[in-house]
Amino acid sequence: MAFRIRKSIAANVSFLIFATMLLFAVLVTAVGWTMNSHIEEARDNLELVLQDQAFVESLHSDSQTVVSDLRAYLAFGREDFLKEFLDIRQTFDAKLTDVSGHFRSRSYGEPFNGEWEAIRKAWDSYLQSSETMIALRKSGNLEQIETMSRTVTTSKVTEMSRNFQTILDAQNESVKRGLEDNRRRTGKLSLLPVWLIAVTALASGLLIVYLRRRVISPILRADAAVNRIAAGDYALMELSGRSDELGRLERGINFMSDELRQRHVALAETNKELIDQRDLLEAQNEEISAQQIEQQEMLIKLTDRERELELITMYQEKLTGHVEMNAFLEHSIRALLQALNQDAVVLIAQNPETALYDVVYAYGYPPGVLPSTYTDLYGPGRRALQEKQPLYRVRMLRDDERGIHNGYDKALDQYYPLLDEYSQVIGLLLITAYGTDETNDTLHRLTNGLVRQFGLAYLAQRTNEERRKQSYLLEELYEELSQERDSLEQQRDLVRRIIESIHEGMVMCDGQGRILFSNERMNDMFAFDRFSGSNVRDFGRHLQSVSTDTRQLDAFAEAVLDGSLDQLEERFSIVQEDGRETHFEIYVNSIVDAIENTRSFLFVFRDRTSEERADEMKNEFISIVSHELRTPLASVLGFMEILLHRDIPKPKQQKYMETIYKEANRLSNLINDFLDLQRMESGKQAYQMIPFDVSALVREVAEQWQGKQDHRIELRIEPGIHMTGDVDRMTQVMHNLLSNAIKYSPEADRVAVHIARSGDEAVIEVQDFGLGIPDEAKDKLFTKFYRVDNSDRRQIGGTGLGLSIVKEIVESHQGSLTFESELGVGSIFRIRVGMYRATGLGDKVVIIEDDENLSKLIAVAFEKLNVSAVQLRSAEDALLSLNKTTGHGPLICIVDVQLDGPKTGWDFIAELLRHPQYRNTPVIVSTVLEPPKHYYETETGKYLRKPFTIDRLLELAVSLMELPQSTPTVVFPTQDEAAITSQLEEKGIRVADWKVKQDIIEVEVRKHD
Repeated sequence: MAFRIRKSIAANVSFLIFATMLLFAVLVTAVGWTMNSHIEEARDNLELVLQDQAFVESLHSDSQTVVSDLRAYLAFGREDFLKEFLDIRQTFDAKLTDVSGHFRSRSYGEPFNGEWEAIRKAWDSYLQSSETMIALRKSGNLEQIETMSRTVTTSKVTEMSRNFQTILDAQNESVKRGLEDNRRRTGKLSLLPVWLIAVTALASGLLIVYLRRRVISPILRADAAVNRIAAGDYALMELSGRSDELGRLERGINFMSDELRQRHVALAETNKELIDQRDLLEAQNEEISAQQIEQQEMLIKLTDRERELELITMYQEKLTGHVEMNAFLEHSIRALLQALNQDAVVLIAQNPETALYDVVYAYGYPPGVLPSTYTDLYGPGRRALQEKQPLYRVRMLRDDERGIHNGYDKALDQYYPLLDEYSQVIGLLLITAYGTDETNDTLHRLTNGLVRQFGLAYLAQRTNEERRKQSYLLEELYEELSQERDSLEQQRDLVRRIIESIHEGMVMCDGQGRILFSNERMNDMFAFDRFSGSNVRDFGRHLQSVSTDTRQLDAFAEAVLDGSLDQLEERFSIVQEDGRETHFEIYVNSIVDAIENTRSFLFVFRDRTSEERADEMKNEFISIVSHELRTPLASVLGFMEILLHRDIPKPKQQKYMETIYKEANRLSNLINDFLDLQRMESGKQAYQMIPFDVSALVREVAEQWQGKQDHRIELRIEPGIHMTGDVDRMTQVMHNLLSNAIKYSPEADRVAVHIARSGDEAVIEVQDFGLGIPDEAKDKLFTKFYRVDNSDRRQIGGTGLGLSIVKEIVESHQGSLTFESELGVGSIFRIRVGMYRATGLGDKVVIIEDDENLSKLIAVAFEKLNVSAVQLRSAEDALLSLNKTTGHGPLICIVDVQLDGPKTGWDFIAELLRHPQYRNTPVIVSTVLEPPKHYYETETGKYLRKPFTIDRLLELAVSLMELPQSTPTVVFPTQDEAAITSQLEEKGIRVADWKVKQDIIEVEVRKHD
């Protein structure tokens, strides 16, 4: 395509650009319209399918609602459910007809005629059955309703749901196909922008070719000519004969070049005259400047000398008056740099201990340039030390030494050896000047003198520093010695206290038997005065005052000292004046002093009386257990042998079997006593503490013993006495006491049991009229395995564990067990335990939870709401507290299902629902279990699965506590904001604000409504 320039360049370029943009706009519009048409077509098809799918889902939901309302009516018999069913049934029937007709009449998709026919048949059959079931519900025939539900209605409902699901599945497939078709169309349409870009690129290329040939190339030739003119050349352009702007520009450049050549000739002549005048003026000016420079140099020298003298004076002042080395180096070296106008310095001295060269002080160098220690010095540093003369070296700078602006390239390093008064080297001072490589003799002479002064001052300061360090070292050494002395004294006192506090008696003697040391325990054990004798051989004679025979001990001590005894252990007994026998064990440790080559002996006396008594108790226990176990086992084995090997008449067989059962039961009880005692002594006995009626428990246990061994149980029980404890363990206590009362009153015919209140305590008394307890046995009565040993009791079986177990159980319930007994008259065993006090639940949040941590957490959360909370661990406790509550009831009950005790949280909830006054109390069931099959949430009862957040619990609790007392007149089955708004407006209530929560919708109404 070729264009001929007829107008100006600007007009032609504008026309071409406009034509190109117009072509681009037309193409974009066409492509956009095409793509939009295809996308709208696919979207419309997809919206129709989704709309049909919504119709089916709504119809399916309505069918479930109808079924739910009918089932609710059949289950509860409430007329509001029946009315709701009849209303929705008509609506659903009409909607079913409309939706199925819509699917048959539509021109797209599948009509699903078979499925809609199946749904209609199932619905008609369900309607017929529902009429029958409603009639049966009104007549109360629930069994026939259940039969019809299993055989007819359930299958119809299932068939409707299955066909609805078939239609929905097909609709989902249609949606997927529509989306896939839309993706294919979009993929094809995506090629249209590519063609658009290609056409646009072609038009742009043609435009660029035109501009380069007709516009840019002439401009470049004009630019080259202008640049030649600017460089001083007089260039003329070849005229193209164009009449546009570029032609005028060519002619203008040629005219400008001619004018510049003519003016240049005129200026050259004028400039020659001016140069001659300037030379004359410059000669005069140079003469004046030389005089001024000479005067300024003289002034600068005088000023520098004055400043130099001031800096030297200040530097000399900095060399004295410092106590510490660091302060001396800090002030003197910086003053030295300032006096010499240098940039950096480092002081290096040889460490006499390590023979290494330490960097004593450095200033002005970048971090990390200098190490802290040099193994040896090389180059100029080593040469300066060896020659004892200063050296100067110029070096290139590292990158980190070039300054902030990287303006330095070189540095002058000046190595000055430091000498003492004997010309011995004491260190090396390296001074660096950045940005210079020139040496100045005057500056070097000044530097040499100042460095010599610094070396002498540094030597003096180092001498003072060494003396000061020696002084500090002496002070530290003295302090360490003092601490060591105090530590030794403390260790001595500690060892003495340890020796005096141990339970063994200790006597230390030398090789000749002379007593060197004995502790206080020896005096406590044997009334042994550590200063009473000077030789360990006298110890045996000393014990003769408290012992019947000490010859064995004397022989042992003599054998230890003679070294003729291999086994340095011995046991002996001492009979005290009151007849008590104590048992001891003595062993000897030989202590050898390797430095002085001497031997000493440490005699250790250990009291093993308790071990002997434990052995005696163990033997007694084994004897009792073997006797008590063998007796019933012998009876069991004997009668079993008779039953196995002989023909016994049935009456005797029955009698023998009863005897075997009795003895086996006795053996089982004996083993249980042993196990209970072992658990109690090891602290592993677990108690399930719940409130219970102790009066009823005592009465029940007493009735079981009524008539045993011809004994009559006389009861005097005050009813309604409660305590907190383990029901099984307290039952065991009563059985043991009644068993002992009957067992130890063989000649009597009655046992009395009393229970009454005494202040805040419950008092239980078990009285027998039998043998009584001797005075000498009363102190040991509750001792394990203890039995009164006399002729009246030898025929009475037992292990001596019963009362020990009873005492352990009672004391574990914070109670007390005492007794009164008179020999030949009888005994009274008395138990005192604290009575249970019920907690008032009025106007409180009741937390029934056996997890103490969770219960406290919930209580603290409600305290933030300024609400009092009461924590209970068992349903029994909660029921007793509920029965004791009067006036206002609980605000809300948070109940765990699994609790301590036999009763569960459901028992408490059932009792609360039966309560005539508090049955409407809100309840939150808090548990880890799934809801029971027939549990349904109500307005005042909610189910909360663990784990849950405290915020969720508080939100639910507050909503329940704020429920109105009267029954609401508007019920909303779903959280549909539009439906709720319309129904409220029908009642004359206008909505001002919404708060949608998990279970409820809070509606704020306008003030006047």
